[in-house]
Amino acid sequence: MTMKNHRFFLPAAFALALCPAFAHAGVKVTPVADVSLLGGKYYLDSDAASFQGRADAFFSPVISLGEGHSLVPVYSGNYSGTQDIQELAGGGVLTRQRQTHTVSLKYVYTDEFDKYKPRVSWSKALIRETKDEKWGDGLFDYSTLSFGFDAEQERPYGTFAESYDFYQVKYPNYATLLSEAGTVIDTTTFNELSANAGVNTMDNANHRLGFVYTWFPDPAVMRAGYDITYRRYGDQAVVSKPATGQPYFKSDKRSDLLQNWNFRVSRALKPVYMSAGARFGWLSSNQNSYDSSRTKYIRDYYSYAELALTPAVTLQLKNGAQFGYGLEWRRLWYLGRLKQDASGNYGGSKVNQTVWLNSLSARYPVYGKIFAKAAYNYQVSSSNMRYEAGYRYNYRASTYLAGVEWEF
Repeated sequence: MTMKNHRFFLPAAFALALCPAFAHAGVKVTPVADVSLLGGKYYLDSDAASFQGRADAFFSPVISLGEGHSLVPVYSGNYSGTQDIQELAGGGVLTRQRQTHTVSLKYVYTDEFDKYKPRVSWSKALIRETKDEKWGDGLFDYSTLSFGFDAEQERPYGTFAESYDFYQVKYPNYATLLSEAGTVIDTTTFNELSANAGVNTMDNANHRLGFVYTWFPDPAVMRAGYDITYRRYGDQAVVSKPATGQPYFKSDKRSDLLQNWNFRVSRALKPVYMSAGARFGWLSSNQNSYDSSRTKYIRDYYSYAELALTPAVTLQLKNGAQFGYGLEWRRLWYLGRLKQDASGNYGGSKVNQTVWLNSLSARYPVYGKIFAKAAYNYQVSSSNMRYEAGYRYNYRASTYLAGVEWEF
């Protein structure tokens, strides 16, 4: 982590430093913090990376301004030195190191059984794909500025929650490094986003609406939700195929509509806590694709449907020890993207991908609020797509991590 990235810690440190001043003013401040430091190894298709570290930090001095009014400033940060497959720009990209920093501020107004929560946040993600790449120069570095509002109504038969978010995502290096991206992203995407397609092709603006209903049929807790996001890429032109000749870029810009339906049920049988979730997602995009090296035009390249199931179980002992197991199964069906063989030749069927993720975790108290912590993840991704010059569709990956965690 370079010195320039230390600026992301300043808002949290400043808020924590203000705690004594707020206390003298008659304002109640409840600081909350959680920091973990872990080390471990990452294996991709049985190839081991060197031993690397991971750090997570969370700081939030909850400030009570009086009855029914409170402020919640938050800083959260993450650094991962282990390799990982991340879904970036429409496919799985192998990253070597990542760090993310987020600062946010939320105001909570409580009126009996109703709550209203306007909020603002800003985050910065830095991603390194190669060892010699400098922090801040990553092709997929991005920042997010978000404004949102939550409303919550608690009733005898359940709790309703509604939310709206507007957020902008900017990739400052994507345009300047696009000419070098032939070995980073696949030929289809490279040709689609390059000449005459605009400059800031990955920058996007989003409007998101969410609705959640939670009810409590004893002894279980159930939650059902729906969210819809409209995403517009203001500088990414749509690829169109004329009746004759080569495809061209229209004046229309790319826009996506993403919808998610989800359901979750949980139950406590102390000391065991069980949960199971299901989600169905659907992305509709007007963007097409053209692979100039194979003169192949593909309609509806980014649209997909996705189904996910997530059962989990946790054992929580009275001394604070926790042991957990989680399973995630995801199946993704691309609606227009055509499969390719290992040489890049196209077939007639559409791409599909199945991902299994097994997660084991353990936390044991050592002294006071200091815990020993360990985690193991094993992920398998399989697909009928065999061409992986840029994106990874088929792989096996595992991560071992161990270290300490501190709560305050």
